[in-house]
Parts: sequence; C-alpha cells; structure tokens
Amino acid sequence: MATVVILASLAALFEIVGIAVTIVDIRAARKRVAGYLKRPRHVYASADLAVAFAAAVDLEPGNQTLEKRIGALEAWRRGLPDELKYREDQLKDQLASDFRNALTAAEKTIDDQFQGLREYVEGAQQSFWAGYRGPIILVAGVVLGLVVNIVSSLRP
Repeated sequence: MATVVILASLAALFEIVGIAVTIVDIRAARKRVAGYLKRPRHVYASADLAVAFAAAVDLEPGNQTLEKRIGALEAWRRGLPDELKYREDQLKDQLASDFRNALTAAEKTIDDQFQGLREYVEGAQQSFWAGYRGPIILVAGVVLGLVVNIVSSLRP
C-alpha cells in the first residue's frame, strides 16, 4: 500500500513538473520570438550608381575665326557616332555592373533574413530533449499514474 502511495505521489510530481517545465518553455519561446522580431536586420548596400559625363567638345568662341569654329564643329560631328557608341557601351557596362552589385546586395540581405528565420524555426540548434522535455515528463507522470491505478485496482 505504501508503494502505491509513493508511486502515485511520484506520478503527480512528474505531472506537476512536466506542466511547469512546459510553461517555462512556452515563456522562453515567446522571448525567442520577441528576440527574433527585435534582432537587427542587416541591409547590404551596393556600389554607388555614379557615371561621370565629360563635355562632348570644348568650343570657346574666344578669338577663333568662323572657319576654325565650323571646322571644329564638323570634326565633332564626324566623331559624334563613335563617341556616342563609346559612351553607350561604357554606360551599359556601368549599369550592368551596378545591377549585379545591387542584386548581390539584395541576395545577401535576403539570405541574412532567411538565416535568422531558419535559426528561430530550428530553435537555434535546440536538441530534441530541450524542445520536448516538459511534455515528456508530463507523459511519464501520466503513464506512471495509470500504471499505479491499474496495479492498485487489481490488488485485493
């Protein structure tokens, strides 16, 4: 009879401890959620989008004659398609580089956010025991209580 009382008391103790540990774990999980929501977000920046444009031609009417000014304008006009093609290629290269940099920065930012979310969901590499110790202790108490009840009911 004393054994049954001791085992029933032990089962009740397991159940109480299991419930208490579960409550503590739930509160800790709430704190982890709050910590995740408050964690600093890393936003990675790309290189500046700076493209410098130089003057197409240096024409100062100063002391130039009309013929020299017209000759300079015609030379500038003849070189204009090559200059425009060069600037277009230079601008394409610069924009492609800036786009790649911006895309890489966005990818790093998203990877950082996913890593933080992954750590939160996984419980920061939490073990099975740490995640389920409260319910395991509670179930052990319930099973022990059931065994005690069955054994005590079978006794004459």
